[in-house]
Amino acid sequence: MNKIGIRAHDIGQFDPHTLADHVKQLGFDGVQLVFKKAIIGSVGLDRMTEIKDAFQGLDLMMLGAYFNPVHPDPAVVKEGYETFKQTLEMARILGADTVGSETGSYMGSPWNYVPENHTETALNRVIEVFKGLVGVAEKTGSMIAIEGAYAHVCYDPKRVKAVVDALKSKHVKVTVDLYNFLNINNHQDHLSILDEALMLLKDDIKIFHLKDYVVENEGLKQVGLGLGLMNYPEIIRRIQDNCPCAHLIFEGVTGEDIQTSLQYIRKLIERK
Repeated sequence: MNKIGIRAHDIGQFDPHTLADHVKQLGFDGVQLVFKKAIIGSVGLDRMTEIKDAFQGLDLMMLGAYFNPVHPDPAVVKEGYETFKQTLEMARILGADTVGSETGSYMGSPWNYVPENHTETALNRVIEVFKGLVGVAEKTGSMIAIEGAYAHVCYDPKRVKAVVDALKSKHVKVTVDLYNFLNINNHQDHLSILDEALMLLKDDIKIFHLKDYVVENEGLKQVGLGLGLMNYPEIIRRIQDNCPCAHLIFEGVTGEDIQTSLQYIRKLIERK
């Protein structure tokens, strides 16, 4: 059965034990953990025992080490690359087998759309950068989770598939964030986009990020799960049929929406 987690810093930033207690009290099975956003103080190898002890009984579903592999400043790419490498080692120690990143934007920061992102040059650059991390993942026994987004280099499921195929490693997996693939022109086709992702990537999908949205001011605005236009009864059914072991992680769900969203998704999972 699919387990449900939450991006930890959507709850807040705390010491590890307090954060883990909040996650347990809310009723989640696990977390996506971005150290610098979720845990007070700097996190290095010296804090691994503290964090591991704190999260006993919870799944560390992903360690987020998101960096921009096509940032125009090579120093920024190098810094992100080195952080990702260290996080792969931390994942081994913590028993969190997956470290995730998106595929970035030539804009630099923020990671918004520029035409160069959707070129073959950009795709080849992403592949080149992640090739260096695959060896580290294989050595540590950890997994790299590649996540696409319309504004980024891997703008659709086919582009994500191209990266996975090029890296040729069982240590390369996928995070599917359906909302990230959407824009004002294609959002009504979200089930078709999900179907494409499942067809191309099913065997490699480790995580689904769950988000919902409404249309506002000619754009998409995120809302609590079950409060927007995502067809979640059908989305959950298709996930259960195709990826019954993948983790479902709430991302960008905050405040009072956390509890109602969890109740909503649990009902859908248990309905089958």
